Amino acid sequence: MGKDKLKKWAENKAFPHVYEPELLPIIKEGKTFMKGEWHAKAFGNRNPLILELGCGKGEYTVGLARLHPTTNFLGVDVKGHRFHKGAKDALSEGLSNVCFLRTRVEFIESFFAKDEVDEIWLTFSDPQPQDKVGVRRITSKYYAEKYRSFLKVGGCIHIKHDNPEVYEMALSEFGGDPRYAIETHSFDIYGEYMQTLDAYWQEVLNFRTYYEQMWLEEGRKTKYVRIRLVS
Repeated sequence: MGKDKLKKWAENKAFPHVYEPELLPIIKEGKTFMKGEWHAKAFGNRNPLILELGCGKGEYTVGLARLHPTTNFLGVDVKGHRFHKGAKDALSEGLSNVCFLRTRVEFIESFFAKDEVDEIWLTFSDPQPQDKVGVRRITSKYYAEKYRSFLKVGGCIHIKHDNPEVYEMALSEFGGDPRYAIETHSFDIYGEYMQTLDAYWQEVLNFRTYYEQMWLEEGRKTKYVRIRLVS
């Protein structure tokens, strides 16, 4: 195990805005953690709460938090050394609307109460191309059924990805289900599609992570699907 990882884990434990609960009580005993308490205990306000699941380095979580200081953002990833940079950046910049949670997304229902979350971002998550059922692919409808337990009616699931299969599967899985509405989608958001958006969505969708910019320079296209929870 590298010393760099150990250092980042130690620093995470000292950060007041990083939460790292024990997973065994959640998995084996059905315990919950901070469920229904994020607004009061983590952020100290009732502002909208937006999750980034599988947040990696936390670039999108922090980037959106900079753009929208009156909205709360929570990055979730199982690897704390990944989001360490985002957590450190948020702390150094004094961003009080950013927190991070270290856990596995398959147990996400144990952390949030009904109607506690306003939106979910899934940015360049593991595509799991062999997982047709969706039990490991967090962009799938299998996972969306978990998200329904805490996502408000009218809330959105945003999928931003460079993988065409993830894009096509999202359209196929959610299309035609009356509980979900595919509000908008694009195979290439930085093409003509961007010019059809208002200033708010242009600002939000133009935010690019380090790796996304690298992939764009390699000629890959960024896809986007916005799914709204109808009922």
